[in-house]
Amino acid sequence: MNGGDPSPGPRDAVLRITLAGWTVALDVEDAALAGPLQRVFGAFRAPDAVASGEARLVMRNPPSPVSPPTVQELPRLEPGDAGTLRVEGAGYSAVLSPDRRRADVVGSGRYPVENVIKIMLASALAKRGGLLVHGVGLAHEGRAALFVGHSGAGKSTLGGLWRDAGGTVLADELVAVWPGEDGTWRAAGTPWNVPVRTPEASLAAVGTLGWDAASRWEAQGAGEVARVLLLNALLPEPTPSGRGALVGAAGRVLSSVETARLVFARDASAAAVVRARLA
Repeated sequence: MNGGDPSPGPRDAVLRITLAGWTVALDVEDAALAGPLQRVFGAFRAPDAVASGEARLVMRNPPSPVSPPTVQELPRLEPGDAGTLRVEGAGYSAVLSPDRRRADVVGSGRYPVENVIKIMLASALAKRGGLLVHGVGLAHEGRAALFVGHSGAGKSTLGGLWRDAGGTVLADELVAVWPGEDGTWRAAGTPWNVPVRTPEASLAAVGTLGWDAASRWEAQGAGEVARVLLLNALLPEPTPSGRGALVGAAGRVLSSVETARLVFARDASAAAVVRARLA
């Protein structure tokens, strides 16, 4: 695998998927992956017609069999030759083209596909001034709130409480956010942990999380929210300009929506507080 552009000549794509308005065609050499990829991405399937300028991921089998890692690790990103991006993970490697719309992956199993797609999606969002955020996105009547926090802060618990109350969970792992053409911000779900496709929503608030016996919505400064948001935003470009773009996008979104802290109990009151704020 060299540092040049990924080869542009895939066969027929196993699957075309659309995430947050971005479409990528998957061409995977291992036919046995068709089923697992369909289970992960099937709800996000795009029309079969080839879209002009769509992104493409091509994955070939490694020269010799590689056992899947027992523990998934974050991929390592390094700038490559002529503006490419190299991605190295446990048991796989990839090269992304300078425009980040082509990926040539050598590996096996579905995790290399998923990990590289996350980087490509984050890059596509960054070009639109957006972010791919590790958090939980909750939607109500076309409006959404995004909550971020460290591991154990309660993102998955909040998502479960919202779902139990009949609410729409956009995602409880990775949420896409980007500026809309009308000046508002949009939020959309991704396939991870919530493998159903939900309508995108207008982003109304970004907040952090805390625990207490009584649920309540507290005002929180944009600076405090930004600190947690940036720790949970996927960085697709490991360069000073890439980090600057990430900080800039975070600043723009937090200056455009409400910033808050949701302190909640493990009961239905948490969903009631959020619903009242989004109504």
